[in-house]
Amino acid sequence: MLVPNLLMWAAAVIAALWKLSQLARAPRDKGLHAVTICTVLVVLALTAQLAGHLPAVAAVLPAGFPKLAQNTLLTVFFALLIVVLHGSVSPQLAARRGYREIGLALLTSAVLTATFARTEPDDRTGYEDAAAPDMLAFYLAGNLYLAYACARGAQLARATAEHTRSRARLSLHIAATGLLINLAGVHLPRAISTGSRLFLGVDPIPGTATWTTPVLAIGITTFFLGIGYPGARTALIKTRLWFEARRTYRRLRPLWEALVDRFPTIALFPKASPTQERRHLRALRLRTYRRIIEIRDGLVCLSPYLPEPADTAHTAADHAQLIHAALHRSTDPVTPLRAPSIIAPPATTAPSADTQQLIAIAEQLAKLRASHDCRHTNTHQE
Repeated sequence: MLVPNLLMWAAAVIAALWKLSQLARAPRDKGLHAVTICTVLVVLALTAQLAGHLPAVAAVLPAGFPKLAQNTLLTVFFALLIVVLHGSVSPQLAARRGYREIGLALLTSAVLTATFARTEPDDRTGYEDAAAPDMLAFYLAGNLYLAYACARGAQLARATAEHTRSRARLSLHIAATGLLINLAGVHLPRAISTGSRLFLGVDPIPGTATWTTPVLAIGITTFFLGIGYPGARTALIKTRLWFEARRTYRRLRPLWEALVDRFPTIALFPKASPTQERRHLRALRLRTYRRIIEIRDGLVCLSPYLPEPADTAHTAADHAQLIHAALHRSTDPVTPLRAPSIIAPPATTAPSADTQQLIAIAEQLAKLRASHDCRHTNTHQE
């Protein structure tokens, strides 16, 4: 049972941390406040459940107290969740229905507390071992409310999804699926089992303590995947863009370095070594954009030293040859200057055309300079 519980707890912690990070960036978003509180409550509830299995914690708290804390926190969580979803579906009725949901959650919490208090400490066992009438009533009340809350939450989540045209629509459908898994696979079977054991003395669905726990883990994980899907998708997109920017930044370096070495004033900041650049982790897209601008400034400074005018028909290798020759000519004070011209114009009007053109020239220039250095070394050795 420990593995499913840890899986549920981990999913809840990840969701809570993600929502807290979002709240830090948008502290005035009231809806996000409520959702964040919901996720934190689930973490507290599942933490209380796990803590109950630790001997040191169990020895300090009253017998079975983590189970009471878990169930009462879950009622508050579902009440807040339903209130938030009500506000999305029908804002004009949100206040009245919100009071009703909060009242139902408080009533359930009162029943849970009363039945727990009436149970003898030795009878405050887990769901699988519950036999005392008061303890069975405790689990019956909790599962009945959770069954209702899952059904209502799933219904409202789907209704909200129908009014949503953003990517949050899929997120809400996934969250609703998680709630329905818990409804059909956990709380209804447990409610039927405990109700029958309490009133009839028989268990019509044996083994619910065993097979419903993995289902509960699946349902909770699915629910939090739904909640976290938009944020996770955004994070994946940002990660992909970061790696693309880093790769572009690195591939442009040969051309940028050659131009900065010849025209140091085009660089906004002092030139960094390749090792230092590897430590650049933040604002890579801005750094890449700045590098492209600096390259273009350097090419403008270099254009009067071209041995022949640049032409749009030139390939990347042709442009690299011209740039390589111009860099050498620019060091000769008697070199006749030409009228400035555009070097390596973009082949198309696509937004990425200029970047791709400069990358291709940078790679060709790196090969050309490596070949030139190799020939120079061989000549020197001879």
